[in-house]
Amino acid sequence: MPTVVGLFLASLGLMGCTRDPGPPGVLLVTIDTWRADHMGHATHIAQLPGRTFTDAWTPIGLTTPAHATLLTGRTPPQHGLRANNHHGYALPAAEVTVAERFADAGYATAAFVSAWPAGPDGGMDQGFQVFDGPESGERATSIAVDGATRWLEGREGDWFLWVHAYDPHGPYTPLDGTAGDDRTRYAAEIAQADRLLKPLIDDAMARGSTIVITSDHGEVLDEERCGVQHERSSSEHVLRVPMILVGPGIEAGTNDRRVGLDDVMPTLLHRAGLEDPRDDLLTVEREVWVGESGLCDPECAIGCAPDGVLGKDRIVYGPESTWLDRPGRKPKGDAALAPHLADWPPPVAATGATHVEQATALGYMAPPDPE
Repeated sequence: MPTVVGLFLASLGLMGCTRDPGPPGVLLVTIDTWRADHMGHATHIAQLPGRTFTDAWTPIGLTTPAHATLLTGRTPPQHGLRANNHHGYALPAAEVTVAERFADAGYATAAFVSAWPAGPDGGMDQGFQVFDGPESGERATSIAVDGATRWLEGREGDWFLWVHAYDPHGPYTPLDGTAGDDRTRYAAEIAQADRLLKPLIDDAMARGSTIVITSDHGEVLDEERCGVQHERSSSEHVLRVPMILVGPGIEAGTNDRRVGLDDVMPTLLHRAGLEDPRDDLLTVEREVWVGESGLCDPECAIGCAPDGVLGKDRIVYGPESTWLDRPGRKPKGDAALAPHLADWPPPVAATGATHVEQATALGYMAPPDPE
């Protein structure tokens, strides 16, 4: 007997054949590790004539599962990724991505990403006819932007393009030589990504395209025990992200309603005239947001256990209060919010292999001690 999820995914596949004409191009830009309260450092993006969402959230402070939510419109417990690809998690082939929906509708689809966690080993390539990214570690944002620019040059017809910048991710080494503390260099790398992305964004605007610019997650700077440790935190610094929607018919201004990365896929489909049963950024109504930390590190999240991805926080952000369920500690906060965790179970172990070399290259793990 078909499951509810199976019927939902099947319905999405059937909908791929139905569309009304929409804008000829769709651009999705993600700037990795960009916190909501630092949107202003991306001066060009912040001044775009679009709708800025001031209460936008990610479900997790890790690149692979957050992008999986962005590309599927589903939360980590729904799509199954509870940690990065180097932890052994990957998007199941049965999941339907926004790229697959666009490809089924006749769009040319391409992605140019700047870091391995946003790549094929986590299943992020599903539905992209062209997928370009590093085979290990990270690469300069300029490389991804140059590839996307070449792909888009002279292109006619319908297209969907995803471009991922990794610059604000630590360690912070801005190209202009900006010195100072982590906060100063972090802001400089956001400004750097903004400058590099500007020509591509302006080109898409000139074509009358729909554009969404956001982040997979934020960052901890000096507010918590472990700075530059977003994967170990469930704080608002990590789970709130910038977001802006630009395109024909989108009135410039701010939107203070609570939205999330899972609202992006239906937004892009609706804007392109493709059906999707879910609410989008302009229509969704929610009061709470549920998320989780990437993993447990007792040095950063006091008392959490066990170590790693199976000991992560689960947290509910309500309108004025929170409820934190930290394994190894007694839950705390507003117990009235606890029922919202019913559909957000604790994580299960990954079935794939752990990529120690990739995790080390990205700075998530220390190199092994020489024998």
